[in-house]
This record gives sequence, C-alpha cells and structure tokens, in this order.
Amino acid sequence: MRRQTGVKVLVSLALAACAWAGVILAQSALANLGVNEPTAAQMVEGWLDTGYLDVSAVAKSFKAAVPTGRVALVKGAMGWAKTYTESAAFKAEYEKRRQADMPAPPKFDGTVDNELARQRAERQKNVEEMKKGLAQLTPEMRKSMEAAIKEIEASNQKTDTDPKKVAMSRQMVELQRAGEQEAYQKRLEAHEKRFPTNPKTVIARRLQEFLDVSKDVDFDAKLVPAGSKMRFADPRYEEKPSEWKLYYRAGRDVVAAAREAAQAWLKAL
Repeated sequence: MRRQTGVKVLVSLALAACAWAGVILAQSALANLGVNEPTAAQMVEGWLDTGYLDVSAVAKSFKAAVPTGRVALVKGAMGWAKTYTESAAFKAEYEKRRQADMPAPPKFDGTVDNELARQRAERQKNVEEMKKGLAQLTPEMRKSMEAAIKEIEASNQKTDTDPKKVAMSRQMVELQRAGEQEAYQKRLEAHEKRFPTNPKTVIARRLQEFLDVSKDVDFDAKLVPAGSKMRFADPRYEEKPSEWKLYYRAGRDVVAAAREAAQAWLKAL
C-alpha cells in the first residue's frame, strides 16, 4: 500500500513538474515576442471575438528573428494561447464578456389591451391640451381650431368604437410586438454564435478558419512593383483575404508550424 501511495505521489509530482515547465516555456515565448501576458491575452480574446489576429504588438520581434527563430516564436505563442484558453482566468473573462454582450429582451408595458387603453388615453390627452390652448387664440383662429378639434374627436371616437378600426389597432400592436420579439431572437442567435456557452466552440471555429485559409498559400508566388508598393504577379492572389497575404509574408516554415500546432490544438478540444 505504501509503495502504491509513493508511486502516485511521484506521478503527481512529475505531472506538476511538466505543467510548470510548460508555463515557464510559454512565458519565455511571450518574453521573446516582446509582449506581456495581459497584451497576449487581449490578442487571443480579440482573435476569438472577431477572427482577426492583431499582430502589431509582436511584429517587430518577429521580423527581427531569424527564420528558425520565427518558427520557435510561433510554436511558443500557439502553446501559450492554448494554455491561456484552458485557464480559469480566461474562462472567467470569456463569461464576463459573454454576459456583457447578451441582448436584452423586449419589454412591453402590460398586455395588448393595456397598450390600446394607453393609446386612447394619449389621444384624449392631446385633445384636452388643444382645448386648453384655445383661450390664447384670436376669435378667428379659435373658431378654426374648434372645428379641427371636433374632427379629431369624431375620428378618435370612430377609432375607439368601430370594430374594424379597433381590430386594426390591435393587429398593429400585435405585429409591432411580434416584430420586436423576432428581432430579439435574431440578436440572441447572433450573440450565441459570437459567444457560445462553451468557448471551445469558438476556439475550434477560429482554428478551422485559419486552417482553411492557410491551406493553399502559394509561397512561391511572385511579386512585381506597382508604384511604391509590390503586388502579386498573379492578379488572383490580389483578391485573396488579408489573412492569406499575412501568411504568405510569414513564410512557408512558420505557417507549417502554426498549422501543425493548430491541428493538434483542434484535435485536443
């Protein structure tokens, strides 16, 4: 029994040592890239949120590294990102952002009958306000306004008592509320796509997007001068998304390393 306990302790210590070594290596990778953990975390969160990876903070360090060093930097960065997205800190921040982005459901003041009653009261209030203003008018203007008020009262009376008009008013309120509810459901669906309950879903989506875009990068593509800039000799490549062009500039070995890490990460989810 003591021997078994000792073996379990040794295994636990070995696993802890491996995990700690991984943390040290990941932190070293960030140091080599010239960014701290908060900045790296923002980069990862921005990538998951929008699908766009802002590499401006690490561009200088990446460009300064030799080709083999760039591969090591990418592997280290991918390793850190994977470790971070598995951490309690990331999960808490993700849930905070998910709740903050949650759309609010539409609020209706009472039933449809309550809304129709409110509209009737509002119409009556407007008429009373118009009557109060009669005293400020000249006799000629007052006579004209009194006639207008009578027409409005007659119209309101018909709106409030004519079965067809009452039904139409009810239908308009119902349609408006149904439209607001439908719009809310669409916002909710968009929110769920952007911030699914399980963050692994969006991580897998972003990794697959990277794999899809980077799978056909032509690293042998030729560039030709175009004024003060360079363009692809093949015009089809100019139509490629900005991410494809970024991977082209990063180079074959770097993208191959990133794809290998992404595939392993995706498989582990």
